[in-house]
Amino acid sequence: MSVTIVGPRDRRKTLPGEQLVNTTSHAADDWQRGLSPFALGPCQLYDGMVGALVENCWQFAKLYPEHADGTGQPTEAYWAWAKRGWQSPQPVRYPMGKGRKPVCLLWDGDRFGYVQGRLKVYWSLYRDAVKKTGAFARLQELHRSGVGVVLFDFDGYDHDSASTSLAQVLQDDSRPMGHAFVLKSMLLFGPDVKPEEVIASGY
Repeated sequence: MSVTIVGPRDRRKTLPGEQLVNTTSHAADDWQRGLSPFALGPCQLYDGMVGALVENCWQFAKLYPEHADGTGQPTEAYWAWAKRGWQSPQPVRYPMGKGRKPVCLLWDGDRFGYVQGRLKVYWSLYRDAVKKTGAFARLQELHRSGVGVVLFDFDGYDHDSASTSLAQVLQDDSRPMGHAFVLKSMLLFGPDVKPEEVIASGY
């Protein structure tokens, strides 16, 4: 059955035969909140480091100008800030304030831009954490039952109504790619799906 994604700006109504699943920390049900990156963890970073929450592993891997030296390399202040964030049990969505743009994403010695970072790092962090949960197992059961699943995510949007493919969403640098797009890919392609598989499919 179908898997649709909606966000706060979408006016699409849930149709007969569909079930809305709120994948955010604001969900009323415990199992739905279990799909949020604010609730998932611990997770592996690199060099043996472990983070408490998926959200913070992602957010504190971003290098901002005030944490970079004259050559663009991370300072000691960056590492102190990042490690505090990774270890925090409280989710932090905007560690340097909403709207701030990082220099890059730092991960295991590599530097990634916006789209590359979310596909190389965020995707695997979220996928590998959520696929182990009872919440994802329940979501899979719902999908297999023949119900049309409608996933709500604050960084989601109804790309189907806009005639935009899932593959295009993954590569779009003009909009956020919320975790619901990872969930949709996992439901359609399997829990171990990689972003390159979705892009290659053209779906």
